[in-house]
Amino acid sequence: MKKLGLYFHIPFCNTKCLYCDFDSHTSTYEQRKSYINALIKEIHLAKEKYNLDNYIIDTIFIGGGTPTALDNDLLEKLLFEIDGNFSFSDDLEYSIEINPNSISKEKIKTLQKSRINRISIGLQSANEEELKALGRSHSYQDFEQTYSMFQEHGFENISIDLMMGIPNQSLESYKNTIKKVLKLNPSHISSYMLIIEDGTPFAKMYEKGLITVDDDFTLVLYDYCIDTLEANGYHQYEISNFAKKGKKCRHNIRYWKVDEYLGFGQSAASYINKARFSNNNIDYEQSINNGILPITHYCIQTTQDLYEEWIFLKLRMNEGIIIDELDEKFKMNFRQKYAKVLQDLKSRKLINDYSHSLSLTREGFKVSNSIFLEFI
Repeated sequence: MKKLGLYFHIPFCNTKCLYCDFDSHTSTYEQRKSYINALIKEIHLAKEKYNLDNYIIDTIFIGGGTPTALDNDLLEKLLFEIDGNFSFSDDLEYSIEINPNSISKEKIKTLQKSRINRISIGLQSANEEELKALGRSHSYQDFEQTYSMFQEHGFENISIDLMMGIPNQSLESYKNTIKKVLKLNPSHISSYMLIIEDGTPFAKMYEKGLITVDDDFTLVLYDYCIDTLEANGYHQYEISNFAKKGKKCRHNIRYWKVDEYLGFGQSAASYINKARFSNNNIDYEQSINNGILPITHYCIQTTQDLYEEWIFLKLRMNEGIIIDELDEKFKMNFRQKYAKVLQDLKSRKLINDYSHSLSLTREGFKVSNSIFLEFI
């Protein structure tokens, strides 16, 4: 049986962060209830369309938004449906995203009843002023209490999300955040660079000069992040992701290795049967209630599409791309075709030795987008 990953999108948050451009918003109970009912209907429609009984599910990720912004009865209903409708691998990795102000002991007990075995908590910063600047609605103390509750209830595989380049962030404040997080000894840490996304409140503030972004300083934080986390037993396996041994996020690796996954919920993306597509975010519930999967942007991959994805996605990972596999897959001689580019990048110390695989150095990660384009 083929392996498949599942993603479930929950577009609800208690508050909307100022930097966020994801499909998420505040809502009423009736809106959340209506959405979850549609999501459950989509599970059954998709099972039939894609013959999902022929797949083994080995990774699941429930994201958003904030999945635990759901009321406990709705969360329990969704998790029950997921657990009862698929065949699962014995080593299933099953993650759910958490915000510190969206959890309770009752909800944690609901998560315990499901197959969920990995928790991803959005902290972003341990500095109260930085949390306010981001529009976060929780304090660091809220985060610590949330983390402790999960540990008390037996959840050991916990990931923490951090952010670099927050307006007015200092090296000392970032060091303090890293120090506090390391004391908690999580299994996984993600540290992302802030990007000003179009259409967000941050974008408007940036245009008015109310906030600034210092890319060079963000790279100073990035260097500190890599050095400190590596020194404390966290292996960097992707541009922004660090894990203890055996604790890499296998679901995200599925994306970067161009493996199959199926997305449920509005705006959720999928890659299955050599096709990429996403769900509509406008008439999602109406389509589902009419018995129609709300698929949009459906595209069967060409060989060129797949090649570009191998470059853009696999090079995000430290292990990079095995060149002989690339040659075999795309009927090419990669080293010969890009000989001058490879020599130039190697001389600038942006890529590692490419006798076996193509991978980026730390300096290469800093300018990764420009390197990707060299091979397209």
